[in-house]
Amino acid sequence: MEVMDSPLNQAHYYSQKANRLVAKEKYEEAILCHGQAAELLKEALSTTQSEQVRLSLAIQRHRLLQQQQLIQVSCTQGQLKEKTTVSFSKHTSVRSSQTVLQYEAQPPPVGRKMAKNDKTRLEEQSTAIADLWNLVALLLKENEQLSEEHEKLKVENARLKRGLDEERPLTSVAESAKMFSARSVNHLNVPINLQERIRLLWERANEN
Repeated sequence: MEVMDSPLNQAHYYSQKANRLVAKEKYEEAILCHGQAAELLKEALSTTQSEQVRLSLAIQRHRLLQQQQLIQVSCTQGQLKEKTTVSFSKHTSVRSSQTVLQYEAQPPPVGRKMAKNDKTRLEEQSTAIADLWNLVALLLKENEQLSEEHEKLKVENARLKRGLDEERPLTSVAESAKMFSARSVNHLNVPINLQERIRLLWERANEN
């Protein structure tokens, strides 16, 4: 496989293409491109054993999926707004201007609130949609921050575990050395003259 055809390079290509499509307001095509990029990053994850590389690819894939969700929400918002605007235009075109003026000129009955006109309802719907969009964006941003903190904690935890594993053999050797003494030489199955030489070397080493 050529370098340019690797899953990682293809994923970057589709991600950049999705950004260009968003700028042109071609949201549905951008969603598909982000989906292709996420799948390619998933494929790249399966081809490496490096923990740091896998972590980096996982974070990139998570962000791509979040961008895909944001575009989907933006697309839905635009469709809803367009649908509401078209419905309002059709409704107002049917009614004559004279009827509208007569309706607005009539005072509301006592004890009843004035009915909302189409323009007011449209403004309220647009405001509600904008508020929901802001809330979704805020929640996705908080989720991304929590995910990054979680990944950092996983890396730190793995590093600490590796440090403990490296210290254990050294501790075991030190403890074994403390348990050995010159008296243990007597139990060795070697001639007495060699036992004496080993004992002298051991005592000399302890003095140093």
